[in-house]
Amino acid sequence: GRYPIWGLYYFRWWLVQRMLQLTHIKWFQGSPLMRVYLRALGADVGQDANISEVEFGAVDLVKIGAGTTVGARAKFSNVTFVGADMIVGKIDIGPDCYLGSSCVLEHDVTIEEGAELRDLTALAPFTRVNAWEIYDGAPGRHVGSVDKESLRPFAEVSNTKRAIQSFIYAILLLAIPPIGLLPLFPAFWVFDRIDDYLGLAALSRRLYMAAIPVMAWPTAFVMVLVTVAFIAGVRWVVLPRVREGYYSVFSWFYLRKWAVSLAAEVTLETLSSLYATVYMRAWYRLMGAKIGKDSEISTNIAGRYDLVEIGDKCFIADEVILGDEDIRRGWMHLEKLRTGSRVFIGNDGVLPAGADIPDGALIGIKSKPPANDQISAGDTWFGSPPIKLPVRQKFDGGGAWTYEAPRWKKYARALFEAVHISLPTMLFITFGTWAIEWFGPAMLEGAYFQVFWMFVAASTAIAAAMTMVVVGVKWATMGRYEPVTKPMWSWWAMRTEAVAVLYWGLAGKVMLDHLRCTPFLPWFLRLFGAKFGQGCVLDMTDITEFDCIEVGDFCNLNALSALQTHLYEDRVMKVGRVKLGSGVTVGAGSTVLYDAYVGDYARLGPLTIVMKGEAIPAHTEWSGAPAAPTRPARHDCPLA
Repeated sequence: GRYPIWGLYYFRWWLVQRMLQLTHIKWFQGSPLMRVYLRALGADVGQDANISEVEFGAVDLVKIGAGTTVGARAKFSNVTFVGADMIVGKIDIGPDCYLGSSCVLEHDVTIEEGAELRDLTALAPFTRVNAWEIYDGAPGRHVGSVDKESLRPFAEVSNTKRAIQSFIYAILLLAIPPIGLLPLFPAFWVFDRIDDYLGLAALSRRLYMAAIPVMAWPTAFVMVLVTVAFIAGVRWVVLPRVREGYYSVFSWFYLRKWAVSLAAEVTLETLSSLYATVYMRAWYRLMGAKIGKDSEISTNIAGRYDLVEIGDKCFIADEVILGDEDIRRGWMHLEKLRTGSRVFIGNDGVLPAGADIPDGALIGIKSKPPANDQISAGDTWFGSPPIKLPVRQKFDGGGAWTYEAPRWKKYARALFEAVHISLPTMLFITFGTWAIEWFGPAMLEGAYFQVFWMFVAASTAIAAAMTMVVVGVKWATMGRYEPVTKPMWSWWAMRTEAVAVLYWGLAGKVMLDHLRCTPFLPWFLRLFGAKFGQGCVLDMTDITEFDCIEVGDFCNLNALSALQTHLYEDRVMKVGRVKLGSGVTVGAGSTVLYDAYVGDYARLGPLTIVMKGEAIPAHTEWSGAPAAPTRPARHDCPLA
């Protein structure tokens, strides 16, 4: 149905969504426990459905048939915000269907038996995909039919093996997540031993507690290194080699790969500040991936390390899917992925298994490449389905500032990144130590009711304090963002990258993600410098150069959408402004690029990309990547 935004039903929906967020659904992905969990939440999930990481609007209005595959980073946006309404509808997926990576489905979508959605496909409300049809693109269009004769028979397994493996998955799911605490608890133990050894008096103890951050910082960095080394050891012991081929999802190999992927996922959840640093490249090499000289990588490979080969001086941006395993009918297909040198893959791009990207090619944000035989060196491909751009704006920031940085710059960057990598862990250790010092005596005395409220107060205060630390870092290091062009190895670019990592990996996780769809999220984003009008619904936090964002009154930014104020092509960061008028609706998974303007009451469909410098007229509807008009100007006001 339709419900008013900010009403009681809206609040109840918000509360459930935020509680579900605490369970880390991505940890269940690809395992039989995902089906159990979703059924417990009310979803109708068939036997042997293989479901990867997915975000739901209303989970109990989703039906997934037996033997269906849901690929990585799917968004079932069956709760959307348009005008003053929250629209809730069903998603019905039949048996034996296949959904590729990064697909977006809106409310009242039906997919019949055996149908296939290719990577980066978006289905608008009330779309019906008939049995065995193939849909591709944003918006999704019928492009062919599934060749049923070419499909492998369903993988089979005995009931005994199924039960044993489900039990092992459950044990691993309980045992592996505490790995994320490895950088924290050893530090508490060290400080406790120091405390006992010194036997400090009251005044000296206060000085000691004040000095905790100084001691915690180097300790945090050491523990970060110990943690990533431990995960590398787990990888080589549990999964010493990964080869191309087909594997049953009921095989022991699949279970071992899942365990290594979960361990890496948990580690990066805690140590998200590793992304886009020189240490990420070093860690992936330690894990067995072939990462070329001076390549930048900011995404999770998830257990496929032997099958990934990245050339020299490449740039793999945030949330790129690199050769994700292809699963259908209970068979996992693994294939090598290779890129040449100086390849650029934009944010949320999808490179399928078996992709071979030649030297100098560029795949845009939320885009995928064509077949290997259709792409040549130096090509630029954008969108879904991909289109070849005959020309694009290029920048030359100078070799020493882009591709050929001198050694002293590399050492300086490594030192700077060591500081901001360890900052989140240092803050957790410091605030955790202080909190235990505060409510520890009450706990030892057995005053558990008092401890409960002290714990709640400490948790709230710590989340707010960490967020304010990131706010302070932003203003102290960057000041106010303005449109600018800076090369990657400039001091400016390194500072802003540190701010972005801390914003997403620290402030986002402890505070901002929990404030999605509340009136309070715009308040906090204003502290960073962003401009938001009244009554905005933000089901996203994906913002970087905050001062370059201006959003009018009563705008709706749906789940996983982004206002992207920069691009990093040619290793040069180009920053510009993004402006939305009043009453704008941005669909789930959509992106508005810099120097773009979206007019009043315009609507963007799911997985839509507004190109840089583009102006969307008021009262129009657009969809696609790149965006194209789907309806001419309207003269009604959805908020009237």
